[in-house]
Amino acid sequence: MKKNVLALIAVCLLTLPIFAQTPAEAPKDRGEASLKIGDGKVSVDYGRPAVAGRDIAKMIEPGMEWRMGSNAPTTLSSDIDLKFGEKTVSKGKYVLKAKLIEAGKWHLMIYKEKELIAEVPLTLGKNSQPIELVTIKLERVETPMEMEKNPKNSQKLTLSGGKDGQMGKFILEWGTLNLSATFQKA
Repeated sequence: MKKNVLALIAVCLLTLPIFAQTPAEAPKDRGEASLKIGDGKVSVDYGRPAVAGRDIAKMIEPGMEWRMGSNAPTTLSSDIDLKFGEKTVSKGKYVLKAKLIEAGKWHLMIYKEKELIAEVPLTLGKNSQPIELVTIKLERVETPMEMEKNPKNSQKLTLSGGKDGQMGKFILEWGTLNLSATFQKA
């Protein structure tokens, strides 16, 4: 019983920073892109930051993950299983990020909370020993993205969707950056 209460306290303490970072005005400047693929719907919800004179190429270094938006995380929701290249993403809700691998080479990062394991350092008092540890394990799919120069020089980040037969495509435009990822029903 004591262990269960302590594990619950640990989980509450770990999730507190997540709620503290959720902006109160998140819906204010949000966008949504959605597509129908076969009998399913796929949508992306994202924040729309403005370029505002910033040099996007200087903001992100190789190896860094970019959350592709502002305020609340950019999310992918799908009521069907999807296939990005050879990788399958089960239906559900995911957080999307883009990772700069090297100049001109990007990957789409698709994250889903998979399981919660009770294992985080937790003590009851000044001199007590750690009781448990809580670890959050994430499921991640990584897939290459196409990059082109955006001729529109979009001042606000925009995600859009398109379709070519049974293939879906999400396109991100921000400043001179144009990234896209294709997928299909699994």
